[in-house]
Amino acid sequence: MPEKEKKYEGKSRISRREFLGKSLKAGAGVAAASVASKFIGNKYSPHSIFASGKKMEYTPKEGLASGMTGGPTGFEGAERYQYSADEAAGVAVEGLRKLKAEGKAPDKLVVMVPPGAVGHWESPFPEGAPLAKQVFFEETGIELEVVDVVETEQTTKLIQDYQTGARAYDTYSFWSDETADLAASGALLNLDEFADKYKPDWNDPQWGNVGGDVTTTSTSKHLGSVYNVVMDGDYQLWVYRRDLFEDPKEQRAFKNRYGYDLQWPETWEQLDQISQFFHRPDEGLLGCTDLRNQYWGFSNWFQRYTSFDNPHRTYWDDNMNPLIDSDAGIQATEEHVASLAWHHKDAISWGWPQQYANMAEGGTAITCAYPNMPKFLDTQNAPDWLGVQSKVYQKLRSGVSPGRNIGGTLVRRTVWWPSIGHGVASNGRYPEAAYLLLQWASSGKVSTWLVANPAGYYDPWKVPHFKDPFVIGSYKDWHIKTYQESIKRSSPPIIIPGVIEYRTALDTTLQQALTGQKTAKQAMKDCADEWNKITDNRGRDKQIQAIRATRAAWPTVVDKPTI
Repeated sequence: MPEKEKKYEGKSRISRREFLGKSLKAGAGVAAASVASKFIGNKYSPHSIFASGKKMEYTPKEGLASGMTGGPTGFEGAERYQYSADEAAGVAVEGLRKLKAEGKAPDKLVVMVPPGAVGHWESPFPEGAPLAKQVFFEETGIELEVVDVVETEQTTKLIQDYQTGARAYDTYSFWSDETADLAASGALLNLDEFADKYKPDWNDPQWGNVGGDVTTTSTSKHLGSVYNVVMDGDYQLWVYRRDLFEDPKEQRAFKNRYGYDLQWPETWEQLDQISQFFHRPDEGLLGCTDLRNQYWGFSNWFQRYTSFDNPHRTYWDDNMNPLIDSDAGIQATEEHVASLAWHHKDAISWGWPQQYANMAEGGTAITCAYPNMPKFLDTQNAPDWLGVQSKVYQKLRSGVSPGRNIGGTLVRRTVWWPSIGHGVASNGRYPEAAYLLLQWASSGKVSTWLVANPAGYYDPWKVPHFKDPFVIGSYKDWHIKTYQESIKRSSPPIIIPGVIEYRTALDTTLQQALTGQKTAKQAMKDCADEWNKITDNRGRDKQIQAIRATRAAWPTVVDKPTI
């Protein structure tokens, strides 16, 4: 996640993405150096394969499965990531070869990525595999120059690149929830024309996004057009201590107290009861640690708020009138504040590093975190950045977000936020080639190979990711179903122009409620008033158009209550 709290607090704190990125890059460095030594001096030497202007001859590679025309080779299971000429990745490669032959593609594309994603491109996985950018070069004759830009500087860098006409990058990296702002700025290219021409598999039921076009619209579109090729699945997922929930003594005590069986909750009321039951700070156990701090915590408010109506509760109506100062918004805020009772005493200042370390120590019964928590904690070899060895190995499980019983229908809503995306520079020299790179990288097979690579922090978001043995082994088989079902029930965050302003206003008023400076009712009224000012300043008619275009981004999946 980005270190955007700098903007709001005026001080620097390490971000989740920077923290993980540094450790991932450090861990991957040894492997990368080893592989690099293998390449030097043979046909894979960077000095020869990346020689600018070299005439390429595209001969079939050895090691491809029958009918496949491209993809990685050289390791067991490589065929899972290979593709034919009529699949999305193969179509992209053929398109690039044609552009190259016509002199419409460069010898090199400059790709902006955050530091934590460099490993996907420049570290081999698994053993014996080529680098991802190596495969791309072999098949297209185009070198990829991967330039890492710290997450908090991505937006500034790409806007500067666009406004100055420097054209230093062919593709940009940014947080997906800011797609609307960046598209409205003119910096991102509208990708509809290229998508219509080359047919990516983003909505394919076998190879596309979990949730299909609802997910694509939520993460990638502005005013109905594609500007972002999402490459990350930052969904908020709930994790709990299985050993506590399955303890017969705890089960008896809970049922005696509340009258129903101890199990993963279906409603927020049940979550709060279970959290209260397990909150034993004197014994080193907290009830729940979903975040409440500035910038990170409002995603948990989103979940409570958007589950208020069937099939969902939106932030504005179709005429951009805020809905957050309604009874639903006030109650969601009251619940958000009340839940501090079973959090850590310093919950308002706790970030994800404290949250992850606390769960690793077995210090809480329940939390809501990013999808990789089981990957890092349900292991006997916890990463060094965690600072502790995990005590919850084989003791964790996950559940779909709690929700509300609305007229006999269970409405459960989580949220994605903010997820890494990639776009094409609108004034780039080779926009079609840049788009085709993104189609290749985001295709079902190639993206699965990238996500499976532990040297980077892209989290799964596509159907094939959840079937891949490498990904399943990393994210845990018991977590996979929860993850998929959560995506289907995931509401978007704020995804219209002005997102940073709207988000900051909400964050500020929630913090004021959490610290007792304002009642929930006053906080939501003040936030709604501020939202109206932002809307008027940006042009209400334009914002109405934008909010109506996001309606297809909202989930409609609901459940039947069983508890």
